[in-house]
Amino acid sequence: MQPSTASPPPSVGVAVVEDSAMLRELIEEAIEGHPGLHLTGSARTMREAVSQIPWRSTQFATIDLQLPDGVGMELAQRVRASYPAMRVAILSDHRRPSLLDMLDSDELRFWSYILKSSIDGRRQLGELLALAATTAYIDPRVISAAGEAELLIASLTDQQREILSLVVRGLSNSAIARQMSLADKSVEYHLRQIYVRLGLPKDTDANQRVSATVLYLQRFSPDAESSSSETTD
Repeated sequence: MQPSTASPPPSVGVAVVEDSAMLRELIEEAIEGHPGLHLTGSARTMREAVSQIPWRSTQFATIDLQLPDGVGMELAQRVRASYPAMRVAILSDHRRPSLLDMLDSDELRFWSYILKSSIDGRRQLGELLALAATTAYIDPRVISAAGEAELLIASLTDQQREILSLVVRGLSNSAIARQMSLADKSVEYHLRQIYVRLGLPKDTDANQRVSATVLYLQRFSPDAESSSSETTD
């Protein structure tokens, strides 16, 4: 009897909309070279993207911010209006993505923003796209004074945001674990992931909790949090 082999997880279908032929080719090669991704279509303009790309079989799209016949952000919004589960990565040279500031936190969870100047070869780009295909990713070098906190908070998972909201309310790790029915070590793990996603430098846990709280309160009004107080351990 031969041992059964598990089937590999299905790869993510990726569409590319980029007017630079050289960069478009690099993105296509990065997608085809990554085991978790496959190319569904490629286009140079908005018009080509609408008419040529099979969006029904696409789960993720990389779209240039500036296209010859329009703004890539508009194309992305049109596609997401028809396919709400579609994830999008905007590629741009601009470090202040003010266009993303107009999206609410629920919508931002489906968006990523990658600086073209951060691309360093096919393999690195493939890993970057694979990450953006499954979660919101904001290039660490992006600075958006108005929307930085919202973009960072939006990159967290639902569970991570809930944990962070409890940190803001002053709960200890043990208290968070009890409230969310998690092990203490699970809370510690999630907090480490939260600090990484928020781009916080390595420091004591107390200092990182304060920094994370500041970012959270920049995004959400304190009045939006529960006014009920819970004691820490």
